[in-house]
Amino acid sequence: MRKLLGCPVLGALMIIALPLSAAAQRRAAARPAPAQSQGPRFAAELNWSSDVDFGIGGRGVFPLQSLFPKTPLDGIVSFDYFFPGNSVKYWEINGNVAYRFRVPRSSSLGPYAGGGLNIAHASVTGVSGSGATKAGLNLLGGTTFKLKGSKLTPFAEARGEIGGGKTFILTGGVRF
Repeated sequence: MRKLLGCPVLGALMIIALPLSAAAQRRAAARPAPAQSQGPRFAAELNWSSDVDFGIGGRGVFPLQSLFPKTPLDGIVSFDYFFPGNSVKYWEINGNVAYRFRVPRSSSLGPYAGGGLNIAHASVTGVSGSGATKAGLNLLGGTTFKLKGSKLTPFAEARGEIGGGKTFILTGGVRF
């Protein structure tokens, strides 16, 4: 008797459970990554240095999700040209890796921190052999600011250099 009752009950459970199981497997797609990490972004920036005053530059921000799928890392490459005056020319090339901290989706801030390599070049116009190029390390921290309804992303960053430029730099700009 149990077998006769058990088969229809088991069959009814399977009929009910099969559509529920299929619906569970069709979950909504994962939420897309924030706009600043979906693809390469480029930026214009203004700099202030504790040693060489005012500068301008550009940067590229490249998500490293293909290399580290579960870690929010960005590669940041920048070129900055400074205007120290007195016939001095000074520029830097920086290559950094930054970790994007996870914050609530409702937050308008996107903090990050990281480090990398720095190549700094200084020379004096009209003086032969005055140029010097040095390599060093960067330590940096900053944040992006989300703007509702805009593809532009302002950012602010502080960077300390060990070796190379041996300076402290504040940078602000807009990613587009």
